[in-house]
Amino acid sequence: MNGILNVDKPTGLTSHDVVDLIRKAARIRKVGHAGTLDPIATGVLPLCLGNATKLSEFLMAEEKEYSLICTLGVVTDSQDITGDILEKNSAESVSLDQVQEILDRFRGTIEQIPPMLSAKRHQGKRLYDLARQGIEVEREPVQVEIHRLDLVRFENPEIELAVACSKGTYMRTLCHDIGAALGCGGVLSKLVRTRCGALRVEDSVDVGLLKDPDSVREHLLSPDVALDKFAAVVIQDSEVGSWLTGRAIRGGAILSRTQDFEKESILRIKSRDGRLVGLAKSLFTSDQVDRLGGDLEVLKPVRVFPKPF
Repeated sequence: MNGILNVDKPTGLTSHDVVDLIRKAARIRKVGHAGTLDPIATGVLPLCLGNATKLSEFLMAEEKEYSLICTLGVVTDSQDITGDILEKNSAESVSLDQVQEILDRFRGTIEQIPPMLSAKRHQGKRLYDLARQGIEVEREPVQVEIHRLDLVRFENPEIELAVACSKGTYMRTLCHDIGAALGCGGVLSKLVRTRCGALRVEDSVDVGLLKDPDSVREHLLSPDVALDKFAAVVIQDSEVGSWLTGRAIRGGAILSRTQDFEKESILRIKSRDGRLVGLAKSLFTSDQVDRLGGDLEVLKPVRVFPKPF
């Protein structure tokens, strides 16, 4: 029972609730999620089972896409519609032109101040734990990337958006900040994660269908599929044994690669028969690796799978 589940998280459940459900269904303890979704949210929640839990940080680092609704004229303590209301304002004067102008400010590299009701840590403590004690602390702004921010619909007071962004981007905070920029406040009222890396919501499985080990196994994906964004490098059979002991890969041991890559890229390492035997970091660009060959070490182990997928 090793692999990735692309689960469609239902609204009302926390990500940890879903993990607990899958632990019971699969009858294994080693289950973790790769990227928290708030209870209000639905959509792609990648779950890592068994040895695939070693890959959660790489799935969490993937680009994500969301469909969301921002409701104007409301400010809450959680920055979403489920929180305690702090302000109510009229948004009647907000126009389509104003919305389009404001959205331009939120494309590209932006800064967000993480909400108090979040899993970020302050001096070793979760912010949401401090918030529940009535404690608010100063938070440092964090840089995130908004790769795409499309206005799908504006029917005052609702703004429907499609977003593609880097890891660590809070959609609640995006709505809060857009509302603040418009002068009336705003909250997240609906959120669907439509993509996490190669995993898409249209391919996700309803958590209600996962009731026993057989149903879980039926929907289990190979990590090789979930991580296909990363270039794959095939190594000689004679090199696999050395790789599994943690040794770096020599240029002359590489048989082929699926695409070009830059220095310090994360790569999938595969045996000639197609098994995923680990992940590596490139010490050179792909062009340099092609030219170097020989006994020079060119790929450094990041994760080694003694039992290949």
